[in-house]
Amino acid sequence: MMPEYRITFLVTVPENTPTDSDIYICGNHKNLGGWVPNATKLNKVGERQYQASFIFNEGTHLDYKFTRGSWETVEKDQNFFEYPDRSVYVTKGRTVHFAIHNWADMGKPKLKASHTWSGIIKEHNGFLATKLGNKRNIWVYLPPNYPKSPSKRYPVLYAHDGNNVFDSRTAFLGVEWELDETAEKLVKEKKIREVIIVAIENNIQRQEEYTHVYMENYGGGKADLYADFIINDLKPFIDKTYRTLKHRQYTGIMGSSLGGLVSMYISWKYSDVFSMAGVVSPSVWWGNKDIIRFIKENKLKNKIKIWLDIGTLEGKMDDDDDEIPYAVHDTRLLRDTLVNNGFKLGYDLAYFEIEGARHNEAAWAKRVDKILLYFFGKQRFGWKRSLRF
Repeated sequence: MMPEYRITFLVTVPENTPTDSDIYICGNHKNLGGWVPNATKLNKVGERQYQASFIFNEGTHLDYKFTRGSWETVEKDQNFFEYPDRSVYVTKGRTVHFAIHNWADMGKPKLKASHTWSGIIKEHNGFLATKLGNKRNIWVYLPPNYPKSPSKRYPVLYAHDGNNVFDSRTAFLGVEWELDETAEKLVKEKKIREVIIVAIENNIQRQEEYTHVYMENYGGGKADLYADFIINDLKPFIDKTYRTLKHRQYTGIMGSSLGGLVSMYISWKYSDVFSMAGVVSPSVWWGNKDIIRFIKENKLKNKIKIWLDIGTLEGKMDDDDDEIPYAVHDTRLLRDTLVNNGFKLGYDLAYFEIEGARHNEAAWAKRVDKILLYFFGKQRFGWKRSLRF
């Protein structure tokens, strides 16, 4: 029987919190009430301090936030921007202490006056995903010489969480990947081939769409419908509207966290469409590491080229000992599974552990140049691209 552990959440609220406030926790597990903002109330245990304890099975991955009872009163960071989901991986009993900086209804973030786009960016708002039955915005980065070379065609990279890719005005916590700035710089330095980058906005169904199997207490499992949207709705539109190289050889897909997980899944299952996969800080834990089972049990139909990475501080809690974080263990397991399936490090598999890197957009922005070089490096565009940066 799987061991169970008690996790206690101890929360300190800001001084301006109304004294009659109730404080709630919500998250991705039924014990936390799901993502219902007023389902699970904490107990007041002192001045500005609230607490609640829960029992979880060992290995449970928790994402959660705190509210005062509604999404209009969800916690915010020091500058009133969205606070990332808090996270813990249950490996032992512990008390985790958090300080909340602000509440959403007590201030507004200072948005940048304008977009932070670099180069040529085209917007397509309200793009319909037919089988998912929802809409989202699409942003398309065009390389510098696109208007000057009317007969030239370009490879295409599709990027998940597109609101975080080009523009700090729409990015989570106001921090973008700077993929447009990086591509512009590498092209001007003649280090990469010019590429079209398609940024696909996420939505409230992100967890559902970016996961390939349903997980009890979490949901999910709509990755095939999301893949259908990219392959049968979006890609035909992009190929018709822009001068693309349509063949799988010139088509890549990339994302981080759950976006990294779904990039791995889609590129493996739909390798007739994609030949490159940027698997950045992947959420291997999803579905009890079902992506490992999927790769082992499903033969790859066409060769693909994979970038796989993880930060050495990802999945690490402040009160952890100095052991290797679970996210690093999980990503090493994915690497080894790929190697056992015939992938060769330094050839069709790039693997990196980035010392001191955490799970956030700022960390990913620091290494997107290496990902672009790996896939689109100008010196040797193709399977034998060197991994020496």
